[in-house]
Amino acid sequence: MAPAKAKFPNPKERTPTILVVDDEPLIRMTVSDYLQECGFKVLEASNADEAQQMIQSYALDLDLVFSDVKMPGTKDGFALAQWIRTHRPEIPVVLASGDSSKIQKAHDLCADEPFFSKPYDLQLVVTKIRQLLGSDDSDRRS
Repeated sequence: MAPAKAKFPNPKERTPTILVVDDEPLIRMTVSDYLQECGFKVLEASNADEAQQMIQSYALDLDLVFSDVKMPGTKDGFALAQWIRTHRPEIPVVLASGDSSKIQKAHDLCADEPFFSKPYDLQLVVTKIRQLLGSDDSDRRS
């Protein structure tokens, strides 16, 4: 899948920051690289525990979390989304999983969070992110 031509934000505006959480380095790097090409600032975490520490430890201007569901550690993506909803409710969460059985659990536990099944189309992910950040009309792709 070849990425579409990236459209960069106006340099006078603050660049939205996205935290990508995935234990698979190649997936995390692919998503991060694509989001950067689309004009976002990207931070990375290899699991939910690391993501939670980053959110708690730093004064992050974080705009969105894009997280895998199944990861090693004490929390999975569902638990991370619930923690964010409780402690940082202003931060939208987008969940993804390669396990199709997680789709119903995602709807049951995190009905408010968008969910993508792997393999997902990165253009669709970016479209959803832009919608959640209120900038979906800034980049129309066909």
